[in-house]
Amino acid sequence: MWTRRQSEQRPEQRLQAELRYHFEHLVEDLTAQGLDPAEARRRAQLEFGGLPQIAEECRDVRGHWLEDLRKDLRYTARTLRQSPAFLTVAVLSLALGIGANTAIFTLIDAIMLRSLPVPQPERLVQVTRLSQDGKPTVVSYPLFEFFRDNLKSISGAAVAMASGSTIVMDGAEEEVSTELVSGGYYSLLRLEPAAGRLLQPEDDTVAPAQPAAVISYRYWDRRFGRDPAALGKTFAFLDHVYTIVGVAPERFHGTTAGRDPDFTMPVSMTLSPTQRREDSFNLLDLIARLAPGVSAREADAEVQVIWPRFRERLASAVPEKSRPAILRQRAGVVPAANGFTGLLEEYSQALLVLMGIVGLVLLLACANLSGLLLARAASRQREISIRLALGASGGRLVRQFLAESLVLAALGGCVGLLLAQWFGSVLLALMANGRTLLLSTPADWRVLAFTLGTSLAACVLAGLAPGLHALRTNLNPGLKSPRSDGHQCIGKLLVMAQLAISMVLLVGAALFVNTLVKLYRVDPGVRTDGVAMFHVRFTRYPEAQSLTVRAAILQGLRALPGVASASAGQLIPAGGGIWTRTVQVDGYRFRPDESEEVAFNVVAPQYFITLGTPLLAGREFGERDTSTAPKVAIVNQSFARYFFGNQSPLGRRVTSLNVTYEIVGVVKDTKYFDLRHEAARTLYTSWMQRPGDQPSNYYYFARLLAGDGAGLTPSFDRLVREVDPALRLRREWPATYTATIASELVTERIMALLGGFFGALALLVACLGIFGVMAFQVSRRVNEIGLRMALGASRSGIVSLVMHDVAVMLALGSITGAAAARALTGLAGSMLFGVTPSDPGVFLLAAAVLSVAALAAAWLPARRASRVDPMVALRHE
Repeated sequence: MWTRRQSEQRPEQRLQAELRYHFEHLVEDLTAQGLDPAEARRRAQLEFGGLPQIAEECRDVRGHWLEDLRKDLRYTARTLRQSPAFLTVAVLSLALGIGANTAIFTLIDAIMLRSLPVPQPERLVQVTRLSQDGKPTVVSYPLFEFFRDNLKSISGAAVAMASGSTIVMDGAEEEVSTELVSGGYYSLLRLEPAAGRLLQPEDDTVAPAQPAAVISYRYWDRRFGRDPAALGKTFAFLDHVYTIVGVAPERFHGTTAGRDPDFTMPVSMTLSPTQRREDSFNLLDLIARLAPGVSAREADAEVQVIWPRFRERLASAVPEKSRPAILRQRAGVVPAANGFTGLLEEYSQALLVLMGIVGLVLLLACANLSGLLLARAASRQREISIRLALGASGGRLVRQFLAESLVLAALGGCVGLLLAQWFGSVLLALMANGRTLLLSTPADWRVLAFTLGTSLAACVLAGLAPGLHALRTNLNPGLKSPRSDGHQCIGKLLVMAQLAISMVLLVGAALFVNTLVKLYRVDPGVRTDGVAMFHVRFTRYPEAQSLTVRAAILQGLRALPGVASASAGQLIPAGGGIWTRTVQVDGYRFRPDESEEVAFNVVAPQYFITLGTPLLAGREFGERDTSTAPKVAIVNQSFARYFFGNQSPLGRRVTSLNVTYEIVGVVKDTKYFDLRHEAARTLYTSWMQRPGDQPSNYYYFARLLAGDGAGLTPSFDRLVREVDPALRLRREWPATYTATIASELVTERIMALLGGFFGALALLVACLGIFGVMAFQVSRRVNEIGLRMALGASRSGIVSLVMHDVAVMLALGSITGAAAARALTGLAGSMLFGVTPSDPGVFLLAAAVLSVAALAAAWLPARRASRVDPMVALRHE
């Protein structure tokens, strides 16, 4: 320890010795010229300058910035320990901003930026059908085979599809996540097993000798403690018994962000013959690997060449009127280094908007901290003046203030990392909304680099203004008095910046909260309160037994205590999904450019009574509408109005898929796809006339006499087991219809909740900034206030004086913030509903809230100023 200290001191000792040598040499020269030794030393001191200043300049020339930084950090730590309140407020404000930014970036990294942990992920692509806006969609099994067998620009292709969630192992049922994949899935990804082997193409057949399955490393660790004996264990899934043959690599969590399946099994044996054969069953996500030397653009060009062949085959199998719509379908190649993009498409825009919001929160925290540091700099005016008088350079002072903000930013970054873990888990729970959403969000090098960069940016933003202000210090007044009014302009500018940022965040919060409120007020066409629901897992029954099982479930449901009515339907109103079919309507001729598709749903008797959808004309389906009776249908208002105008649709005929239905009823419009879109023209048919449908094709509803049915899951489970011991509930579905509707508004609820939280936080920070600046200014203007009061100023006049300054800052900050908000909120226009980005009511509300809060924050300093004793104030220094 002594040797290290001695080595550190040697350069400094040499510098001091060299300076003393030159000084003494100058004294000797002056003495030799005949001056008195005392006068010679005085003259040498004037000519040579102060030794400490020269030493400081020499250190700067030699580049001892690390030594200076060490001293600055040590001095900063000493001074901050003397101000625990300031340290706590500064660190917490920065931690909130840095933590929120890090949490959002972590999710963006996991969903949007992180490549699959496979060799050469940049060579992976999706070869797929494209939606109208160019996004990849699911494909059918025949289309997968077509691309796999005909594309020369890929070296292989595979498909994946989420499946059921219940297995039976060791005689006990277990809820798991599963995925069905084609046999070449793992070889395409070039993965090696953690144990055993992975699925091979020979495993993916319709009737394998021994069905094989692969488990995830996470499940292997959780369920078996990584015991090799897990290999070879069997379990039942759907109608087959599988054998576990291998474990996936530890770092591999599937090809879809958020899914992370526990079990992976071959797809061919699970798909029905119709699903394997028909082109219309689009269920599968397709991924491929580019052939060596082939680019994604070249592969896309080949797809455009061969796609018309498949598209024309589809068109030839439908009526001529339906062909134009099929011939307009597109296909293409999309990069898939991140895997399938379902979660990305669902949350990418919301995450980017949230990133902008928390970026503003961090900017607000930096402005607030800069104001606090500026106030500290003003209180240290005499110290700064003394340092300047002793020869400290302007750059040296700036570095001192940056060192102070660096310490605060470093502490804020460390606390922010801890807050980011908590905030990220809360946001992930909000996104999941009761679903199983598994995302790997470790604090990897990208997250740590982002946090470090954010902390350094906060350091510069917060410390630069006080440092630059210190350079403007007037030396003589600073030495005479600790007071200085030069900081007031910068302080007011910082307050206006905080008010402007707060205005932007308040406008955003008001827009998102307003959107959520408007969506909840939308009439979906059903009464969601008091309706319980469930869904059964897939079990295949013969056609003759299927209707019997469905009817038994419905009969048992109606017999449960407290159930007023019960029914079933293939689609959930406002549930996020819709089916369409082409129709021909008697007496209506479609134009060549007119779509012949309408929404389609199959429902059980009492469906409209159970869901509270009013019957406007005719009748509901009944037990007489059997498979041998004439085919009947019910239509909604939009269907009747579109095809029949003011005429009654009852008794008119509609043909779809070569089946003709007689319209027997008209019901109120119901929104099936989501609450944002208008109700589609909808055709309902009776499940009694579709005896072959499986029970798992339907959702079952029960309207209760009281309560919402949240606790009825055990009763539902017991009911389906009594109908058939092989039947089980699907646990991932909400037990109430209200929860189902709420699950479709996850993104809107997240934006409203977080937007409101950060808006309130911004308001609090801005109010603290106003309070701090005004309180500091009042303390600096005690003499002026006392003089005014001595000359006859009233207490109300003093309050008006202080509040006038706040009103000016408020007006300028609000106007600037409103202009910025108008420019920025347009970026989130597609996320709004029932309100526009420039809605004047929203801007007025935000301005009013900001004004009330700002004036309230300034009231206490103003009131304190009005109670100053003039005699005490005039003597105040």
